[in-house]
Amino acid sequence: MIYCITGGTGLVGRAVKQALIDQGHTVRILSRNPRREGEYSWDPSKQTMDLAALDGVHGIVHLAGASVSSRWTASHKRDIMNSRIQGAQTLYRGIEAMATRPEVFVGASAVGIYPNSLDRVYTELDGGAKGFLGDVVREWEAQSDRFADLGLRVAKIRIGIVLGHGGGVLGTLLPLFRLGLGSALGDGKHWMPWIHANDLAAMVARLATDSALDGIWNGVGAESATNRDFSKALAQVLGKPFWMPAPPAWALRLLLGEMAQIALMSTHCSAHKWKNLGFEYQFNELDAALKNLVG
Repeated sequence: MIYCITGGTGLVGRAVKQALIDQGHTVRILSRNPRREGEYSWDPSKQTMDLAALDGVHGIVHLAGASVSSRWTASHKRDIMNSRIQGAQTLYRGIEAMATRPEVFVGASAVGIYPNSLDRVYTELDGGAKGFLGDVVREWEAQSDRFADLGLRVAKIRIGIVLGHGGGVLGTLLPLFRLGLGSALGDGKHWMPWIHANDLAAMVARLATDSALDGIWNGVGAESATNRDFSKALAQVLGKPFWMPAPPAWALRLLLGEMAQIALMSTHCSAHKWKNLGFEYQFNELDAALKNLVG
């Protein structure tokens, strides 16, 4: 089959592209700056795209969106929200005009739709987070749902904290931890629903290729970890000290502003839907995932 990916040059997009290619599929990438064979231009802010990218496509994997890991200025908050709306709208208009449409739309979402909790384990039936991040995820998912009106099978994956090469949370933490300055954040009790990029890519590929799957799926590892356990494991894998006490939450809020929510949010997420499906994780254990990436 032919699949078209937005956000295909990012941490998750690269892994999804490789997972689909490994299964024998052809992958096209929609990019603002196409440079290689198989890459096609689009500009969601202008609602434009090269429609040749969609010709003969079986499925769309929509991962593109402005990063939530940059400081949340008023301008960047607009970019975060608008990029998710405009990207989906651009795809919708392109598909709507096609005589023969794709069969499946897999849309990225995020565990930020779940409220902070230290003791609740969230399933795909939950939601309701208040504030900016919750609003973004709800709008993100609403945009994905629209593709069902065009006759596409729609699956949404609520992505957790992705561990991979060249970016993500490890790209932020590794410089400090390699200097021997690693510690937990705040009291370290908040939950981190981590997942190795390869396992997440396998999930996305399964949603794209299995015609029996639709609806919402948590894109998280077999087990979440507390921030303290995660931080201690990373320090141990690197052979570096683990420092206590950790920077207090108020200091993080002072440094990061509203974006500190990302560092301190606690969402313990269930992977039972995947386990019930018989999905096999390549990296069940946090230590194994970290050793694969940084050990």
